[in-house]
Amino acid sequence: AFCKEVGLDGVDMAVRPGYPVTPDNALKALPEAAKVFADAGLSIGFVSAPTGLTDPEGKAAGTIFDACARAGVPAVKIGYFPYKAPFDATLKDARARMAGFAKLAARTKVKACYHTHSGANIGNNAAGLRMLLEGLDPHAAGAFLDTGHVAINGGPAAMEVDLVRPWLSLVAIKDMAWTKSKGGWRVDVVPVGGGIVRWGEVGKALKAAKFNGTVSVHGEYEAADLAERKKLAKEEAAALRKHFGS
Repeated sequence: AFCKEVGLDGVDMAVRPGYPVTPDNALKALPEAAKVFADAGLSIGFVSAPTGLTDPEGKAAGTIFDACARAGVPAVKIGYFPYKAPFDATLKDARARMAGFAKLAARTKVKACYHTHSGANIGNNAAGLRMLLEGLDPHAAGAFLDTGHVAINGGPAAMEVDLVRPWLSLVAIKDMAWTKSKGGWRVDVVPVGGGIVRWGEVGKALKAAKFNGTVSVHGEYEAADLAERKKLAKEEAAALRKHFGS
């Protein structure tokens, strides 16, 4: 009901401990959830796995990918590969794991996507993500570009998109604002238009790349209540239509 009221086509379904669908019950619960959304004319665009899901041969990974295959969910956002020195060794291990996820994706026909999350992670911007994905089949391994996180530690939008264009599958909508406090500078997620993301440039870059994948409006900011959450979601959708031209 929320999706329909604010104008969204579906959801990014978190399959994580403590959520309605978990790695333990996903084989049964995810297809059931997919049917609920389908009956309402909506879809599950992709699944967000636990952030620690980094072992393609583990039980949780196999279960989540198999559940997505059963439910008709096309992609999984896998976990993050943390950085530790030396970089080359960490990258080598991450690439081996990503290749393992690509094999799992090829078996299940569910794409494995990696998200550009700023901080001490491999692939925390498009250049780093390209190093992780290079050589992998774009049908099996995808890039999940986050507008807010790459605004913090990436390059211009056109370059970020171009760097991962062959693998670009998902786009996360976030705007970020730097805030100074007693403890120093911090970054907060804010509604579209309230931060440092240059939305006109993002829209032009995605159009130039002929991007036709899934766009996830994260909404990771505070709201006083449900009414304000709906109001902010509608305003974000309107702003995105303005900048993206649809």
